[in-house]
Amino acid sequence: MAYSMNFDFTSAPQLEVLQQLQDGNYTLLAYRGASGPRQIAAGLPTWFSVPFSEIFGLFDISYEPLYKVYVFNQAEVAANTVVQMQAISNEVPLGTALNFLEDGTFTSAGTSPDGTITLTNQRPAGTNNVTVGLAGQVTLPSGTQYLPFCAFTVTPLGSVRMSPTENVAMMAAQLNLQSGNVQADASAPGCSFVFNSSAVDYDLMVTPSTLAITNAPNSLPVTALTSGQALNFLNLNLTIANSLPVTALTSGQELASLNS
Repeated sequence: MAYSMNFDFTSAPQLEVLQQLQDGNYTLLAYRGASGPRQIAAGLPTWFSVPFSEIFGLFDISYEPLYKVYVFNQAEVAANTVVQMQAISNEVPLGTALNFLEDGTFTSAGTSPDGTITLTNQRPAGTNNVTVGLAGQVTLPSGTQYLPFCAFTVTPLGSVRMSPTENVAMMAAQLNLQSGNVQADASAPGCSFVFNSSAVDYDLMVTPSTLAITNAPNSLPVTALTSGQALNFLNLNLTIANSLPVTALTSGQELASLNS
């Protein structure tokens, strides 16, 4: 299933906002979550970044839940480190298990539980820890790419089971970050949203007054993201965010209303 994030900068108000973003050297930044043990504490790798100087008109970003596994030969990853995918596997579906060998190659290791990808580090005892993660497919103006969005520490002969979420956060920030740059907090006001079978297309816009990203009128709602907010909530199961609303029930309320 393909998902999309869409902007429309053809109207006069949004053209004016776009000019402001371009004059201020803003960049569109996106982050995505995953769960699993020994996730790095420094934050999440920036999934993708697009300078607003590259954006005009109808601007669509699409992605499919397709993955490659990467390995970075750095044992400790601090904030603002750019994760390097120094070894990267072929595309693998969820439910796959892989081995990572000493020479930097990958081999099949059977299956992993539904919704997960497992990597076992087969490098011998005494070698350094490595940083591993998933690279998700995304189609940007520069083309279709696999870009890192999560990072975990794995010991020699250790393994990690990684489960991507469909939680995404986006913001327009005056930061020139490249994909893989590790950030703990939102660098500008923006929004978060959840993809699922009933929410596959998000129409977004940039608010003129604050330059925060939000949903376009009459489109799927998003959740506001404040500048400085920790991004690790993206690693949680947030699928309830797009469920239908419920009505509050007060103590002592008559239940006969259920019959109408």
